[in-house]
Amino acid sequence: MQRTTVEGVRIAWAPVTNASRRDTARALLGMLASELAPGTDVRIEQRCVHCGGAHGRLRFPGAPLVASVAYAGDRAVVAVARDDEYAAIGIDAELDDAERRASPRDLAALFAPLDPPDLRGWTAIEAVLKADGRGVLVSPDQVVFSADGGATVPGGRSFRISPVYADPGMIVTLAIESRLPAPPPTPRP
Repeated sequence: MQRTTVEGVRIAWAPVTNASRRDTARALLGMLASELAPGTDVRIEQRCVHCGGAHGRLRFPGAPLVASVAYAGDRAVVAVARDDEYAAIGIDAELDDAERRASPRDLAALFAPLDPPDLRGWTAIEAVLKADGRGVLVSPDQVVFSADGGATVPGGRSFRISPVYADPGMIVTLAIESRLPAPPPTPRP
């Protein structure tokens, strides 16, 4: 297991097998949740708001936390933050390995007539859609990026995008929706 912190969001990743992906991710989530909210119930729930299935946004009903999970090849990546700082977070990861990733042609139909994003851009889109909570109900081409490192989705929600430096050959991106007001711009002399 390895870990880092980006903008106060704790992130961990570890190798997994197909059989252990979910258990490994939940163990990582539980570890980070216990650190951020010691003494609280860090039980994880996952329920789809549309069909009731055991998928969808992760929740800690007994702890003041938000979380997200991604899988990239043989790795699970998780992110956890306090919900008094962040309204939502999303994380996505891809292996920078031509044999394992979608080719630009696979993404071309989603973005036509524009060019599809590169792998970093794709992880940013996926992270935003996870943080937004609607996932694939929002078309990936509807995520709009700004030059200042932000992104918006239909309905006006705004997210800050941050790269996460993880293992070599792994591209990880974090999207965060802050509860705290943005710091005022620094005046120029």
